[in-house]
Amino acid sequence: MLRKLFIISSVLFALTLGTSIVSAQNWENLGSRTVNDRADHDTWNVGAGKGEFRKIKLTVQHRAVRFIKLTVKFENGQTQDIELRNNIPAGGSTRVIDLVGTDRRIDKVDVWYEAQTVRRGARSQVTLHGMK
Repeated sequence: MLRKLFIISSVLFALTLGTSIVSAQNWENLGSRTVNDRADHDTWNVGAGKGEFRKIKLTVQHRAVRFIKLTVKFENGQTQDIELRNNIPAGGSTRVIDLVGTDRRIDKVDVWYEAQTVRRGARSQVTLHGMK
């Protein structure tokens, strides 16, 4: 009986430890852009000095933004095209995008989007995040 209790306690402890490690993953801010009330295209020049990234995502502040697509260009010349077609509300983020391949040093990220604003002159802020 004591052995079962010890095993169950050990498993629960390991699960708790694993959960805190996963939740402690940090997203690195790779820069922000201001989005006006029209369709737009922006480029984030990341550069090899930032290192390799496994995942990226975009967050939105102030006003909703409709994302159309993004293209990640890696330092080795390869590209990864991602269709988004999502309307992200203020305070929200895109899905986490897994970067394919083995050499994932990002040279630049091109994003096509438009702000979903009610009135002219309203602006949104889009931030690119990467996880190593």
